[in-house]
Amino acid sequence: MKHKKKWGLLFLFLSVAFFLVSFNPQLSGGAIGINTNISLSFIGGLVFFILALAIFVSRQSLESIIIPTGTLDTDVLRTDTAVREKRKLKKTGYFVISGYYPHGDLEGIRKSQDYRIYKHLREQEPPIIPAEMMVEGQAHDTLENTLYSLKKIRQRADKEGRTGTLDVGIVTYHGHFKRFLDFYEKAVEEGMIKREDFRLHEIPTEETEEDRKYEANLLRKLSHRFKLAAIGRYRAKSGGIKQAKANPLSKIINKARDILR
Repeated sequence: MKHKKKWGLLFLFLSVAFFLVSFNPQLSGGAIGINTNISLSFIGGLVFFILALAIFVSRQSLESIIIPTGTLDTDVLRTDTAVREKRKLKKTGYFVISGYYPHGDLEGIRKSQDYRIYKHLREQEPPIIPAEMMVEGQAHDTLENTLYSLKKIRQRADKEGRTGTLDVGIVTYHGHFKRFLDFYEKAVEEGMIKREDFRLHEIPTEETEEDRKYEANLLRKLSHRFKLAAIGRYRAKSGGIKQAKANPLSKIINKARDILR
């Protein structure tokens, strides 16, 4: 979405530049006149102005908005941000709550972050109805948030007969969103996801000092690189994405990272 604004500003700047070239000030006696030549410069300025206008007035239409679970405060922040961006969803659009919950354990489900976000969405005014939500309940980390959520979004689109590229928003701070992009790009490279199936869009939340420290954490960076290198564990034999058990080495790195966080 930020890229759209940059292109819009670029086209607007180019339109002004071309219009200025097409204006020809002339001094005649005591009067100053300006001739506007219907030239290639004027036509070019008009074209760039129309392109800039089209970009600025266009509304992003998203298939879904992913809300990845985090801490208590983060869950609320991401959910509130997602609700504010609800206008960008298509009429058939929905929220995806992504994070692990204990399947089959009713008490555990009610204490889970997924359920907390679900309740927060239901408590909005007007309430977000269940048909406008989908829960991805298997992901333990950002890698799995990316793979499992996109898999479910694609499956739902196929079931409902929607084809073409799906625009998906992700609500989080910028450093976290970049990791989503890393995993998406690697999954495309590994043939697990078709590039033409998705476009990912950043829906930014505030990046706190704790977030910045977390992104700078050496063990966090090591864990990220390890997960990228081992992403093939999630590739199904027929291509696509399968569910995989957590890698023991990854769990050790994550525990050490959290202790030092």
